Amino acid sequence: MLKDELELGKAIAFAQKLVDATSKLVAHIHISYVVLPPKTINEVLVGGERCAEYPVKTEAFLRNLGPMFSYISAWNYNKCKKTEECKLVIDSFGSKETTAWRELTRSSDISVVSHGDEVHPLISYADIVAFLTDAKLYDTKQSLSIENLENIWAGVFDVKCRYIDVTRIRKIKWLNEKEIDIREYMLKPTVFFISDDPDRVGVNDINEKPKAIEKKSKRLMELTSVRDAITFAAVRGYSFRFYDPYQDEKYVCDGDTIVYAGNKSKELSEYLADHFEVKIFRARDIKSEIKGLHDN
Repeated sequence: MLKDELELGKAIAFAQKLVDATSKLVAHIHISYVVLPPKTINEVLVGGERCAEYPVKTEAFLRNLGPMFSYISAWNYNKCKKTEECKLVIDSFGSKETTAWRELTRSSDISVVSHGDEVHPLISYADIVAFLTDAKLYDTKQSLSIENLENIWAGVFDVKCRYIDVTRIRKIKWLNEKEIDIREYMLKPTVFFISDDPDRVGVNDINEKPKAIEKKSKRLMELTSVRDAITFAAVRGYSFRFYDPYQDEKYVCDGDTIVYAGNKSKELSEYLADHFEVKIFRARDIKSEIKGLHDN
């Protein structure tokens, strides 16, 4: 959102000003990264549990780690802090089952925040520090290494780094084809945004296809009402989700908030309200709710 609003150069400058003003409040930062050179390791064997084991090209495996990396970072951090009791707050992710996830949930108190980089201050801050770290390495033409990471933040943060290499790939490779269900760990309450889309046939229909939902959510982020709903969630300390008719009904529970736009979405909101004790707002009305929160 920062890059969209400010463009890259100004976003970097903003991130630096934010860090300069707040770094003294941060005990330390922990950086995780993966070292898996495709030239020496051509493929990674995945599966083998309730499905056949099969090879995945290293480049494809690394791409798949992107959507998984919030909890992998938490698992990597937790391995260094076994004696430290703390709550780990993790940005929402998509992943098949891994040993790392199983170990993390057995040994840690965790909370998964949907759209955490936009609604949760600490996740957002971590995301900005990661963005600025990448920018600093690129600007100074330095490679990703523990020494370089420590040097670029010298005098600003106490930096801890721990990389994942081939000796621990077995922990982060997926074991089967089952997607991790975050229901048990999801931060509640949640603000669900449901929207009709009159310009596109079938979008926000109950039979809407997942790919259409993904594209739609990117477009909706540009709407003022969506940003107002995100702000509402952030001020209240809630999660935020674009409602997915294929999977989100199981995530709705008492205490949640639904923001809708359009007649079909209103009907769906009222249907959910027949099942759960939820608050419902029209998209245009959520702005006044934010004003009320600030007034209080």
